[in-house]
Amino acid sequence: MLPQATLAALMTVTSPDGKNTLTIAKEGEVLVYSVSRQGKELLAPSPIGLEVKGVTPKLAEAKVTTFAKDFSADVPLYTKRSRIELKANGATADFGGLTLTAIATDQGVAYRWGSALQGEAEVRSETFALTPKEDPDLLYGYNNGAWQGDLLQNSFETPHQRGKLSGVDPKRLVYLPITLLWKNAAMALTEAELRDFPGLNLRRSETETGRFVQLMAPYPTAEDGKSRRHSRVTARTDYLVRTQGTRAYPWRIFMMADTPAGLYDCDLVEALSEPATGDFSWVKPGQVAWEWWNHWGLDGVPFKPGVNTATYKAYIDFAAEYGIPYVIMDEGWAKQLDVMTIIPEIDLPAILAHAKAKGVGIVLWCTWQQLIGRQEEIFSHYAKMGVVGFKIDFLDRDDAKVADFIYTTAAIAAKHKLLIAYHGVHKPTGVSRTFPNVLAYEGVWGLEQAKWTGNGIDFITNDIRIAFTRVLAGPTDFTPGAMRNAPRQTFRANYGRPMSMGTRCRQAALFVIYDTNFQMLCDSPSAYAREPAFTRLLAAVPQTWDDTRCDPSSEPDTRLLVRRTKGKDVWYAALAGNKKQTFEIPLKELGEGTYEATIVRDSPISESVGSDYIQETRTVTAKDTLKIDCAPGGGFLIRLTPRR
Repeated sequence: MLPQATLAALMTVTSPDGKNTLTIAKEGEVLVYSVSRQGKELLAPSPIGLEVKGVTPKLAEAKVTTFAKDFSADVPLYTKRSRIELKANGATADFGGLTLTAIATDQGVAYRWGSALQGEAEVRSETFALTPKEDPDLLYGYNNGAWQGDLLQNSFETPHQRGKLSGVDPKRLVYLPITLLWKNAAMALTEAELRDFPGLNLRRSETETGRFVQLMAPYPTAEDGKSRRHSRVTARTDYLVRTQGTRAYPWRIFMMADTPAGLYDCDLVEALSEPATGDFSWVKPGQVAWEWWNHWGLDGVPFKPGVNTATYKAYIDFAAEYGIPYVIMDEGWAKQLDVMTIIPEIDLPAILAHAKAKGVGIVLWCTWQQLIGRQEEIFSHYAKMGVVGFKIDFLDRDDAKVADFIYTTAAIAAKHKLLIAYHGVHKPTGVSRTFPNVLAYEGVWGLEQAKWTGNGIDFITNDIRIAFTRVLAGPTDFTPGAMRNAPRQTFRANYGRPMSMGTRCRQAALFVIYDTNFQMLCDSPSAYAREPAFTRLLAAVPQTWDDTRCDPSSEPDTRLLVRRTKGKDVWYAALAGNKKQTFEIPLKELGEGTYEATIVRDSPISESVGSDYIQETRTVTAKDTLKIDCAPGGGFLIRLTPRR
């Protein structure tokens, strides 16, 4: 760690409310940054840098300019709110060929590098370190294994750990977002504008146990393309990327708040990402009837369910009945993963015609390996047939080639008015603002894991941690909605007839708590149809909101309460940890008049019979307080609608 006395401040930016400060300083020929909140240093001075071939930054001759910027904007397709209100104070240092821009907002601070070179820039490396003060608690995800020992090839979906930095295994990759929790402050590190540049990952320093250092993927030079499922890197260069010489590089974002709840409300990734250009009025967020998780689990039908035309027509009928705008055709419809060859059991024109008649859109699953270099051909072909989008899977990397694929593919899909959901992918970095047709990302330990992971994993705690880690980065394809539910002690993995850990009401709450523009209902239409009132409530949950607020009492591991609004409706959703929780919700913010409260809550036996619940309707006013008890692993969902 660098002695404070040796540092020479280059620029300091402080948020409009005076709470958040980012300082850039010189230590000889090294730049360092530090971060403070309310005068208290949270991150100690740590080195940063960008090495570009042929460029020697002139630190001693840096020219610094200051500015103020207003990031406020209407964001009609943003999941959290319809308008962002955010202003920043900033400064830019010009080092000759390289620039460094720092900003401070009331929601946190950020910085990004820039280059101004003729032709091409070869970025050799980036230096980054994270040095927390006072040993905060960390919430973080490890890489889930590695392909042939390469830590940089993984699916970015593991249970989130909670612990101290000294306990992090230095031989494993830690992926973003990572959240730091002090007694009276909270911070999350992530990034935005990841264009044609590798993602920032971390590893604990082996020489300094109190510090993370960067771990980033050098550019691939050779790949194993034999599989139609993956494209595995077999050789890499000694640089990160060769890219446009004049450009800005990704934002390094430090979300900041007094409590974890304040991080949940943060808009920095959306605010710092480039707004869309062109017409995206055709993009319609919505829910999706999904077959893969429930294993095409229809019952009571006069045919054998599976990957066949009759099954998909039944899913379409279900979607139309409940006002669900999309049905996904997941793995199996294409012969041997050849996206241009359809199996004989699938009559795609007939499925598309049935879907069109019912007002339902069909989304096709494929792997990214099938699309590389063929996006125009494939998208054009299926768009003309009437397909409305693609779920693209198994990217499993975050090198610059993958980052470029994500943006390029989104642009080509937009040209053909196709929606995109990225699966088997790292966290989102703002591409959904630039290309609003990108509706969802995975990069999360989602409900699919319940198909093969037993009760040794604490899904209940992890569900809450996700809200304070992965959800902070953007749209989250968790796929809730399980109709078989079991407490932790009786939960079992079952691939063909999967269940969720925790109560049914917990599953309902996740529809509000996890942001996405493309929410998949994971269970069978047959199961949903047996409980139509419950299903209609789930189907009514919006995908975009006018406002979002996380209650200050929320805390990773134990409890989470979220309030959202859409039009005149107010929604509340909560999760409990592994112990019973009671939530009291004063309704004093409601307007005049009476409201109809539709409530799905745990029953007295939900603790042992997870699928049992109570659905009720009450009349309430702003004078009332709702008191809701949650079972261990429970939750609730409430919709308040004004009475006419």
